[in-house]
Parts: sequence; C-alpha cells; structure tokens
Amino acid sequence: MKMSHTNKLAGLGAVGLAMLAMTGCMGTKYLSEGITEEGRVQIENVKFPELDDAWQNEGQFPNSENLAKIKPGILKDELYQLIGRPHFSEAQHAREWDYIMKFYMPDDTVKVCQYKVIFDKDYRGQEFYWHPAADCPPQPAPAPAPVAQPVPVVVQAPAPIKERINLGADALFKFDKWQPENMLPQGRAELDELAAKLRQYQDMGETRIIITGHTDRFGDDMYNMNLSQLRAQTVRSYLVNLGVHPASMIAIGAGESQPVKECSTKEPRKVQIDCLQPNRRVTLDVTVTQD
Repeated sequence: MKMSHTNKLAGLGAVGLAMLAMTGCMGTKYLSEGITEEGRVQIENVKFPELDDAWQNEGQFPNSENLAKIKPGILKDELYQLIGRPHFSEAQHAREWDYIMKFYMPDDTVKVCQYKVIFDKDYRGQEFYWHPAADCPPQPAPAPAPVAQPVPVVVQAPAPIKERINLGADALFKFDKWQPENMLPQGRAELDELAAKLRQYQDMGETRIIITGHTDRFGDDMYNMNLSQLRAQTVRSYLVNLGVHPASMIAIGAGESQPVKECSTKEPRKVQIDCLQPNRRVTLDVTVTQD
C-alpha cells in the first residue's frame, strides 16, 4: 500500500511538524516559475529567496556525507532527516524547499550558500540547485600535511597520485543538454573507460575526485552556472552507477569562469562556437593517497 505524504511526514517528530505547520500558516510563496508535474523547471526560471526572508536566517553547517546522499527521487521526510527543515516559509505541500548552508573556509571565515530542492507532484525531490552568485558549494580544503615524527628510521609513504582528466562536453552531451538520456554514445564510452580507471585508483588508496562542469561564454551567468553544475552531477551519478564510490566524489559547476581558450568576438557566431569548444568541458581532479 502506498503511504500518503502526510503519513510519511509523521516520522519527523513533534518539533519538526510543529515548525512545518507554523511555516504553512504563513503561506507558501512560489519563487520559481513553471515547475512541471515531473519536478522539472527551466534554469532561467529558478529563483532564490532573499536571505532576510528566512525564518531561520542563521542557516546550518551541513554534513557533507548527508549532502552526498541527496539524489533524484528523495522523499521530503528523507530530506528532512538528512538536512532538516527548510529555512524559509515553505510548508510540507510546497514544490520547492530552500536552505541556507554554511561552510568553514581555510582562512576560518564562514561562507554562506543557498540550496534549493525542486519537487514533483508526488513531493519527491528531482532537481537541486546552488545559488550561482556565491560560487557554491566551496571546494573542500586540502587535508593538512602529516607531521613527520623523529624516529631512527623514517619510512616515507608513496607520494600521492594527482591527475586532471578532461572530458569534452560536446562529446558527452547533446548541445545545451545535461540529462542522462541526452548523453552521447562517445561520452558513455569515455565514462565507461574512466570508471574502470577510477575503480583501480580506489583499490590503491584513499581517493578524492572533484568533478567540475564548465561552459563557454554564450548565455547568461546563472544559466551557464546551473548547466555546468547539472552536467557535473550527471557525470557523478553515471560513475556511481558503474561502481565508483560516491563518498569519494563531489560535483560542482564553474560556469564560464575558467576558460582555457579565448576567441575573438568579431568572428561570426558559428566560428566563435567552434573556437570556444575547449571551454565546454567536464574536468576531474583526482588525488589518490596510496596505502
């Protein structure tokens, strides 16, 4: 028997339900436009609320492992267990939830980010967005170098393996697309081969993989940031399905901010698009700390 959404939320606890009921009384304000029954929305229609409108504007420091568990199809009560209730006036029947996430930076400052979940008609999370203006989520700080202890005989560990892998977005996806069903055969073949290589790395030791999506300069900043983020997430999900450990990978979007090639703006658009092809890419920065 399919459990109703109300019954699913019953497990959130009396405090969580009380807060959700309070926010429900305040009314749900839909910021993003054109959310479909399947939980899809055009990137240009994704809107974020003002931070000052949050009922809990101090936000939270999320657990990185819990964030990595958030995937399409997640229920609201599952989302609640992982990252808590939303920080804005969005009740249990809202089609979008907004959060304020905080991260410690290497210089001990705190970076504030906004995170949005879009739900389908059955209130399952389907799309996930970071506010592009804040360059979120921040890349994890490198682990501090171990301090060698004075011992008569020092056995040095093998040096970490570091590799950058570049995948052309034009080979991975159809133009302006990011969904798994719009991946190209050549891109799937490259990822299949890459997954085998990453599994070998994981057998050698602790592995950290940062997957970054990049676009060219055509299109506005927010559109490019979200497109690059979604492509990176699709690549991550594909590799997870092929056996690469999910905890070893994070997916981020850089938009058009890190070009590797500059092209004249005076050329015809077709010539510019061809020239800027190296900028449309997905990069993987792999670090393996050998056992």
